[in-house]
Amino acid sequence: MRPVVWADVVAAAAWMARMAPQSRAGALDAALAAARVADAHRKRLRRRHPRWGDGSLAAAVAALGGGCARVEPVLDDPALCSAAAQVLGRLAARAAAHRARRGAAGGWQAGGLCLYAGHIATEGALPMQDRRTRKVSALDPVWQRIRDEAEAALREEPLLGSALHASLLHHATLEDALAYRFALKLSSAELGEQVLREIAAAAYAAEPALGRAARADLAAVFDRDPACTRLAEAILFFKGFQAIQAHRVAHWLWAEGRRDMALFVQARASEVFSVDIHPAARIGQGIMVDHAHGIVIGETAVVGNDVSMLHSVTLGGTGKEDGDRHPKIGDGVLIGAGAKVLGNIRVGRCVRIAAGSVVLEDVPPMVTVAGVPARVVGSAGCDTPAATMDHRLRGEG
Repeated sequence: MRPVVWADVVAAAAWMARMAPQSRAGALDAALAAARVADAHRKRLRRRHPRWGDGSLAAAVAALGGGCARVEPVLDDPALCSAAAQVLGRLAARAAAHRARRGAAGGWQAGGLCLYAGHIATEGALPMQDRRTRKVSALDPVWQRIRDEAEAALREEPLLGSALHASLLHHATLEDALAYRFALKLSSAELGEQVLREIAAAAYAAEPALGRAARADLAAVFDRDPACTRLAEAILFFKGFQAIQAHRVAHWLWAEGRRDMALFVQARASEVFSVDIHPAARIGQGIMVDHAHGIVIGETAVVGNDVSMLHSVTLGGTGKEDGDRHPKIGDGVLIGAGAKVLGNIRVGRCVRIAAGSVVLEDVPPMVTVAGVPARVVGSAGCDTPAATMDHRLRGEG
């Protein structure tokens, strides 16, 4: 079957939460079997299975009566949390069995699921935060994973002890750590670290979606960048991840009407990370910006979910016109190094934009474009170009 991602888990959990507990295991096994059949059909005939869909777990769930597979990944209902824990536990068991047979977990751990499966509590707790008790580590497996990695790094490199404690181990939540890193990186003689940390902390407290997006971004970097072997690396060392989180705070400030402060954050992020994103630009979650040097994203640009882009990418305008003047990038798009997408145009979902291309016109979904100006040169080569990160211009597969 196709690699399992977090949206698959949430879709399956939402479906199973409506069932009696004794029926869930059998239903999940049926969905997994349907997904495997559909994926084999897709690979053999290069088209969707007429009943079971594209080979993903979410599509199989939808075909079995689970409704729409696109479920917002917000697990704030106890029954939904319990069902999701059951899904993850079963996937973890399958990953372990697959690894024992073949030496690797294969698609069972793709999309960052390994961040969750090894830490689900026996009572079915999922990443939910209780800021009153601050007992977050047991409830937030992503944050617990990061803390474990930081402690291991501390044993390996004691000279980084102060930095690791200040940036990660001292904090009770991922949001607290992100606020600290935001302030540490962007502080200057003009605006000190304490003020910026209070601004970021207020943003994370007021808008929980910022924390969820950060976790999705972490999973995206971990899953798509072979240079990232630990989650903690992205927080500590990857300026693409850090720049996107800075933009999320700036965007929150912009939406709150604090435009001067938002522009200050934009300017500092541009100076520090060489990533210039207007605070009004709308960016989805699950974003991976590799190397992240020379990125420019304009004011009215929109970037969908699960997008990957490399260095020197521009999402810009074409002149001095006002109004809506920047590109709209669909979900799952891969944008190669040095690509320029200019004007109020739409790039469909799961498009692959070749390195160095200049895109000036609308692009339909699921194709590859290349050249100056860019033209359609073939299909996208796969269903998820942003996840596979394959930039080679050759036949499908």
